[in-house]
Amino acid sequence: MLDVLNRKISQIYEALGQLESTDISSVKPEQEVMGNRYHYRVDFSKGRSEAELANAATLLIANIACIKDHLKSWCESNGTAFEGDALINSDVNVAIIHDLWNIDKHAKLNIKPRSGHIPKIVDLKQSLRLFTGKKADSISPEDVYTQTGFKLSGGSATLAITGTVIDEYGNILGEFSDICQKAVSSWKKILVKAGVQISPE
Repeated sequence: MLDVLNRKISQIYEALGQLESTDISSVKPEQEVMGNRYHYRVDFSKGRSEAELANAATLLIANIACIKDHLKSWCESNGTAFEGDALINSDVNVAIIHDLWNIDKHAKLNIKPRSGHIPKIVDLKQSLRLFTGKKADSISPEDVYTQTGFKLSGGSATLAITGTVIDEYGNILGEFSDICQKAVSSWKKILVKAGVQISPE
């Protein structure tokens, strides 16, 4: 049973890893000629279709949300109190993920949403994220080469799948990857509290 739980946890971190990539070599500037002027544009989603981005998001949601049932089964087998439902009811990020999962499974919520909202992901895209170095006053300059793409001259960069989670009225509930990270962190605390020995990611 512990092996199954650890495998599900590993799947969560694997799916989280799919949201960001340090390989930015696939992104190349594209030249546009307008009269006697040259313009360069960059599509950071280059090579990843809308369906691929949606699949990555859906896989992550499912992996996070289904940990509840796996934890419940483990708790029943080990005589440990199950606090999964209490977590969903008290942690808005966990609840949003659970509601997104139920909506994906059933096309609509047939029960009251656990988050108090009917969440939806919009504006899924792949974006460039720049990070500074570890030293004080560090910057993360990025040089663009018209033929070869990007070269970092400081700091680091990732290609990240980002999106906005909104409610049924269009109000912003948060950034998708941030909500996922926070939900995973909350589930990890509950797993440890239940006595699950989690293998290192």
